[in-house]
Formats: sequence, structure tokens, C-alpha cells
Amino acid sequence: MEVVVKKIDSQGRILLPKELRKKLGEEVILVDLGDRVEILPRGKRDLTRFFDSVEVEELKEWEELKKELWEE
Repeated sequence: MEVVVKKIDSQGRILLPKELRKKLGEEVILVDLGDRVEILPRGKRDLTRFFDSVEVEELKEWEELKKELWEE
């Protein structure tokens, strides 16, 4: 674990080192834990595990389909 101390500029910005920017990606999630803030990578989610997980005989209205999925 590496510890880096950074100043916050007058507009509330923090410059992250290049290595961290590459690791975190283009968007991050800031989690306020009261006594500290965590910066997490947002990342893209792999949705392929949901492919073919629902059988649909005919296309229904989206709200109906969503309701059925939540009930399962």
C-alpha cells in the first residue's frame, strides 16, 4: 500500500497521480465514510451472465416485464 499526500486546490480538486488514474479509469465513485472518503473505480459491468436468463414468448410492455423480473 502506498500513501500519497495531495493538496486540495481552491476549487476543491485533487490531482491524482498518473498511475492511479490509469488504475481507476475515467469515472470513479466517491464514498463518504464520515471520517474518510474512499475512491473506487466505477468500471463497466459485465452483463453477459444475464444473457438468456429470461425466457420471453412475446415482447411485453417494459413495466410488466420489469415487475415479473423483480418478483423472481
